[in-house]
Amino acid sequence: MADEYDAHEQSERARQWLQKNGGSIAIGILLGLAALLGWQRWQAVGVNHRAEALMKFEQLAEASEKGDQELVDKLLADLRKNYADTPHAVLAAMKDGEALVKAGKPEEAAGVLRDATADAGSPAIAAIASLRLARVEIARGNAQAALTALAAIKVEGFTAEIEHLRGDALDALGRTEEARKAYEAALAATDVAATQRRLIEAKRDDLAGRSAPASPAATAEQG
Repeated sequence: MADEYDAHEQSERARQWLQKNGGSIAIGILLGLAALLGWQRWQAVGVNHRAEALMKFEQLAEASEKGDQELVDKLLADLRKNYADTPHAVLAAMKDGEALVKAGKPEEAAGVLRDATADAGSPAIAAIASLRLARVEIARGNAQAALTALAAIKVEGFTAEIEHLRGDALDALGRTEEARKAYEAALAATDVAATQRRLIEAKRDDLAGRSAPASPAATAEQG
């Protein structure tokens, strides 16, 4: 009987507590459901937003392949304005930079890639943009600007590419010994089976040939 009384008393207390606080509980449940539905809706909006950015990027890539610079510029402006929070805005800028180089407009390409480097939200994407900028600057004869772009890369995993381009820039500046060391560092970070190895080795060996002192016989012949 005591157990039955305790159970009845506990049930009655629970009923009374629910009567007093039931409204608050219901409101809490409703708020929780609203928050959950709002989160799900926010996620859905985010997914749609990123999907739209991807679609526009693909359209830009297609327009770039066709040489439709007017459409490329339009899509790039749209991505920068409305989708700057996605990686596709920066990827689009890099694609545009590539197209401008092919079109013989390296100065414009450098400007686009400079903006892409500044706008990149990801260190890895910023690194890729900086590498492309360095290549363009070397091609333009701005080797010092290339070194500045490479020095801005702080993320790991790009040592081989950075040192390779540093070697190119230093060679262009006539800093032969530093260039050789950069190529050596690039080779140390490059897989032995990588096709890029032969190119780096050729550049390093060319520097060695240029910096080697002339033999006495060659000097005598020149005299």
